[in-house]
Formats: sequence, structure tokens, C-alpha cells
Amino acid sequence: MTEQLTSIEHFHQFIDTHELAVIHVMRNNCSVCHAVLPQIKDMLKDYPRVPLGVISQSEVEAVAGELSIFTVPVDLIYMDGKEMHRQARFIDLQGFEYQLQRMYESLEL
Repeated sequence: MTEQLTSIEHFHQFIDTHELAVIHVMRNNCSVCHAVLPQIKDMLKDYPRVPLGVISQSEVEAVAGELSIFTVPVDLIYMDGKEMHRQARFIDLQGFEYQLQRMYESLEL
């Protein structure tokens, strides 16, 4: 499930509603951001209980200050409303999935 987050409030509601969630922060004119997004979506097919929230810094400029973002793309994993893992600019998808898998497996206990 992918959800477009359109405000800081929407972002907070999203991470508070889901036990485990992935957030992808991007800008409209960022080719790397647009290249990474389908890879993240594809990865999440193996984790059906993990929703993806996509937020555009171009449209929600306050997200940069709220999340201390200095570059995009930024991919984050939230568990129980807390940031547990972050990757920015150069996304190591294998490392990202490793962290996600560890958290996902802890949900199933």
C-alpha cells in the first residue's frame, strides 16, 4: 500500500497509525528520487504489512525541518512511531531491506 502524504500532520498520523512503516522523501525534479521509488515499492511486496508513505519536499517544504533532511532522496523506517533507520542520497537497498526484515520479523513474534 502506497499513500501520498500531503502535510506534516498527515505524516505524523501515518507513522502513528502503522506499527511499522517506510517513508520515502523526494523532490519533484530529483531523478534519483524517482528511480529509487519503484525499487522501494518492489521491495515492499515481500512485506505486506508495511505501508509506504511518500512525501514530496517540493510540496511539503516543512518536512525538511521536521525530519532534519539536507538532501534527497531519504528513505526511513519507522516502528511504533519512532525513526529506526535512515538512508539518504545514496540508498543501499540491500542494507535498507536487511534492517526492514529484522524489524518485520520482530512483529511476527
